Amino acid sequence: MLDRNAELENFKKMNLCDYAASRGFVADRRSSSKHSMVMRHPRGDKLIVGRDPSGKYYYFNAKGGDSGTIIDLCQMLDGGNLGDVRKTLRAFDGSIDHRVPSSQLPFELQPSEHDAARVLSAWMSMRHVSAGHPYLTNVRKISIEVQTHSIFRDRIRIDHQTGNAVFPHFNRSGLCGYEIKNGNRSGTTFTGFSPGGVKALACSRPRDTDREAVICETSIDMLSIADLEGTDGRRFFSTAGQMSPLQAECLRSAVSRMPNGSRVILAFDNDDGGRKIAAQVRETLRDFDVPIVEHYPPEPGQDWNDVLQERRGIANLDMRLG
Repeated sequence: MLDRNAELENFKKMNLCDYAASRGFVADRRSSSKHSMVMRHPRGDKLIVGRDPSGKYYYFNAKGGDSGTIIDLCQMLDGGNLGDVRKTLRAFDGSIDHRVPSSQLPFELQPSEHDAARVLSAWMSMRHVSAGHPYLTNVRKISIEVQTHSIFRDRIRIDHQTGNAVFPHFNRSGLCGYEIKNGNRSGTTFTGFSPGGVKALACSRPRDTDREAVICETSIDMLSIADLEGTDGRRFFSTAGQMSPLQAECLRSAVSRMPNGSRVILAFDNDDGGRKIAAQVRETLRDFDVPIVEHYPPEPGQDWNDVLQERRGIANLDMRLG
């Protein structure tokens, strides 16, 4: 017979999604990915469930604020102490085959190396940008028209707690992290990445008419070059800095999905770092029969937002003088 601690550890590997479904939660397939399941209850609770490489399940309650393992969920639903939890979970344990998804769930949750549920929980708590983000508009001088363009729909959110601009990253399984940016007019800036997340690619929404894959160093640059040179026929990507092997895999997948006759534009910073990333991308795509064009800002040391701000400043000066 298992001792009490071993029994609790085994409970944590029970299928939390199946247990939640047995307690009235319903899976939201559209909001879920293979690494994070969103489950909603009629009373308003919204669970984001993940699974770590050891096989343990965990959740975040986006509405109630609680989190933890199946043990914590059981206590949240029923109250009681660990003895009560043991009785409840012993009664559930073995009632269904946990090796396959139940008929109530769309798929079996796959383990994730990153904290997929935490990333999705944080992302779902953020607000959509409907009229432009103040930092992007006032400090970075990116037009509201670009920020709210259909290809960037839900590709920018506002963290309601910090006011940060947030840009989602996707791998082949879905949302896996997000870039974080903020700052002020005095030049102070903040750059970060989601806790528990992993860098892949930030991207615009694809269209069948796209014929250029524009790859940038940051999401700010991605929006800036879209503002400077237009969005027609273009699909935009950001690596958020130097590329990892995972990002190289994502980039190969993204380019393979471009329509026939497309080309790749490397729109990185005009410095040694930008050229280093450009070389990495060329190596990543060496097996693809696709034209690759390097496209840098005109002045050494510039990034594409520097160019945008410079041109906005010249335009404003011309208007005042005129």
